Amino acid sequence: MKPSVVVKGLACIGCWLIPNLALAKPLIAPTAIDWLLDCPLTTTAHLNPQVVGRTQCGLVNVPRDHAAPQRGRLSLSVTRVGARQPLNREGVVFIQAGEPLQAQDAPFVLHLASRWESLATQAYRTLVDRYDVIELSARDLREGNAVEQAARDMEFVRGQLDEARLNYLGNAAATRLGSRYGTLFPERVGRMVLINAEPGEAVATGVEQLLLKESARAGADGCVNRWLGDFLAYGRQPPASTRCLDLSAWE
Repeated sequence: MKPSVVVKGLACIGCWLIPNLALAKPLIAPTAIDWLLDCPLTTTAHLNPQVVGRTQCGLVNVPRDHAAPQRGRLSLSVTRVGARQPLNREGVVFIQAGEPLQAQDAPFVLHLASRWESLATQAYRTLVDRYDVIELSARDLREGNAVEQAARDMEFVRGQLDEARLNYLGNAAATRLGSRYGTLFPERVGRMVLINAEPGEAVATGVEQLLLKESARAGADGCVNRWLGDFLAYGRQPPASTRCLDLSAWE
């Protein structure tokens, strides 16, 4: 074959490849989350080092007002503790502490995941083995329509993570956030645990959820821990006589 024929053939192939390469999807789709190389942790003295090793930190820009994106954007932090068995991963659990926390040496999710790793039940082994645990920095839920906006923040991040559904664990003021998310996006909720909801607080319908109430009695946290883990891992509901079951928010 003459060199000129080879050159022409290669040129034709190149003309076909260039537009098609431009249309090809990247192996890893880009997202709006900017994952950092390292988490800005001041100290990890009281954290499980394995939890720290599985942690990613990032920033995500969300609309200040999801109904009017032109009004500017906010930067929120995202912290993800990855599943211990990523090849067997089943989903994600979004968590919110819901109460003002004293100065922490790390995001709340690292303390919670370290606590879960220390619990020896099969339910918590399932959670740490098969679920990513995620904390998204929340807006001040006491302001205006902040709960509505925070629920839409969470939905935006769920989409960026390409998760079909999320599980949710919220305490105190964060129970309102979970309920609002469940009302807006019921088809996106796997299981939801709400702890210490205010009496009479509106609760989302049509989602699989469990309401618990911490007691001042000694050892009451064992009841909450037991059913929190069993429900998130397996969907197992406690009997009606369970002392930490919260019935007030259903009335």
